[in-house]
Amino acid sequence: MSYVALARKLRPQNFDELSGQGFVVTTLKNSIEMGRIVHAYLFTGPRGVGKTSAARILAKAVNCLDPDGCNPCNKCENCLEITSGTSMDVAEIDGASNRGIDEIRDLREAVRFLPMKCRYKVYIIDEVHMLTEHAFNALLKTLEEPPEYVIFILATTDPHRIPATIISRCQKYDFNKIPYDIMYKSLANALDKEAITYEPDALSLVVRNSDGCMRDSLSLLDQIIAFTGGSLDEQNTSFLLGYSDKNILNRLFDAVIKENTQDLPQICTELTAKGINYTFAAETLIEHTRNLMMRIITKKENPELTSKENEFYGSLAQTTSEQRLFALFQVFQKLLNDIKFFSFSQYVFEFGMYKAASISALIPTTGMAPTVPLGNATAPVNNQGTSAPQPIIQKPQADTSTQPVLSSTDIQLQNIMNALDDNKQPLIASNLSHGYIIQQTNGVLSIGFSTDKKFHYDYIARKQNLDVLNQVVPKAFPTISEVSVILEQDSKKKSIIEKKEHIETIHDIRIKKEAEQDSIVKLLLNEFDGKLLDIDVLQRPSFDAEEDEEHENED
Repeated sequence: MSYVALARKLRPQNFDELSGQGFVVTTLKNSIEMGRIVHAYLFTGPRGVGKTSAARILAKAVNCLDPDGCNPCNKCENCLEITSGTSMDVAEIDGASNRGIDEIRDLREAVRFLPMKCRYKVYIIDEVHMLTEHAFNALLKTLEEPPEYVIFILATTDPHRIPATIISRCQKYDFNKIPYDIMYKSLANALDKEAITYEPDALSLVVRNSDGCMRDSLSLLDQIIAFTGGSLDEQNTSFLLGYSDKNILNRLFDAVIKENTQDLPQICTELTAKGINYTFAAETLIEHTRNLMMRIITKKENPELTSKENEFYGSLAQTTSEQRLFALFQVFQKLLNDIKFFSFSQYVFEFGMYKAASISALIPTTGMAPTVPLGNATAPVNNQGTSAPQPIIQKPQADTSTQPVLSSTDIQLQNIMNALDDNKQPLIASNLSHGYIIQQTNGVLSIGFSTDKKFHYDYIARKQNLDVLNQVVPKAFPTISEVSVILEQDSKKKSIIEKKEHIETIHDIRIKKEAEQDSIVKLLLNEFDGKLLDIDVLQRPSFDAEEDEEHENED
């Protein structure tokens, strides 16, 4: 008999053999035990995590002649035929190659016939998201109300491409990527059953490279075992998975962390001679940075890494800090983007390495020094206990001579707007902010609008809105008996909202200029070739100059 690949040979045959899908297994077993079998299921999730296997197990479980609890016996005639794919009552359909409306019409016709041997006719449609729109429409009615002896099981890696009308007719189960520890244990048991010797670190590399996909991990095992002649060792596994190239990158990362720039030319030359992709190299350095950060934060070894990798990160953790790793991550991230953008990737990569290995000389990465009182002449101290130069941060003094403020009439109009807001008239208040007070004579308050604010004038001048003004304002301000609005031609007066914006703009410009000229900001922008897109000014100025002075005196 010809050899059967491990991915096929070790396919789960009952619910208990499904790895890492506890929710799905528990729910399906309970449904079978309680007799709550629905007519349509939708299995979603990444590739190779057990969707099709679960569908076959479910098909066997509902048709088994001698079930073992909720699991199929895998010995009766029905189970054996379903397992071998020869059952006349269980059909597996590839949605990618049978995606048209004609195939779905044939399916609708076949559904009408009773099962030949089994209790249920089961239709497993794999990669169902590949069906056309017309095919989905043709499937709708049958999927919603199939004969009582028919079960549909749809499987897909891309549920977002399935119409909501289809999803609503199914009981949906989400399959997850298989966690590292569960996959490691499953593969170790499988290798033991197959009498294949393995090194734990080699198996760890296989699990990590499978990205939570059991089928991928079994395929990798098949390839490695064939290459080594029947065993699984770290050296050959590293070679086949490309980890031999990472040895150079390990040396490169070690030189960067230890800021050993003298070794960089030789390492970069070796890297170029081996033809290692610079994008792959940058991504690997980012991965190293992340792993080293986790080691420093947790102060523990990562069980997903090999013993050599844990030893590697353990030694480097003693020579760097979180602050430096934050900075290095930014350098490597920018390097990755630059490599993809520029054609001269070798030079970009080499200069990026020199920048990364010189990071401490470019920006402070040993943490912020503790602050001292303003009157203390003692220099601040860094983490090593020596004095360290610190930027002098001076509190900006208020310039009341140039800072514009609102006039008394502006404040009066603002108070009127506040009264309107209190009386739940925000639209009138908002439109009124585009005007200005002209005068108040004999109890009549005149509010003007320039011609370019005619839209707001027309809104306030409406009878119902003017009536609201003459009801609210006299109650809130007894000296005002009536409010009138006037549209002034060629008026140069500024509305209250324009004055506010002008005051805030002047304040923001002043604060932003101070931020742009800050030495730390300039240093960071130059180091990371950054661009200052925007500055948010968190504190707004008071519109009363005297109030500003009071606050400053309190400070």
